[in-house]
Amino acid sequence: MLAEDVKIRFSGFEPTQELRSAIYVLLNQLYLKSPSRSFVKVTFTLTNGIFEGVIKVTSTAENFVAKATDAHVANLSHKLVDAVHGQLEKWKSLRFDK
Repeated sequence: MLAEDVKIRFSGFEPTQELRSAIYVLLNQLYLKSPSRSFVKVTFTLTNGIFEGVIKVTSTAENFVAKATDAHVANLSHKLVDAVHGQLEKWKSLRFDK
């Protein structure tokens, strides 16, 4: 995995180093479950006290996208990863079911 394979952007706030590291670990775990040669891009935005997030996993095989909101960015990161993980599991089951 290269550093460019997982990109995280924060807008409207600056997370603690501890939170940034926890999110990075979570995203790396998702990256390892993603199709080969994937790229993971996540954006967290704070607007009017609510965190909004968008995650995109892009690969030559398939693209996966999820959006969510939460009052806490840590919860939001889990919501996003869980949503994409569900999409990945569905894709894998259809892909290998043929």
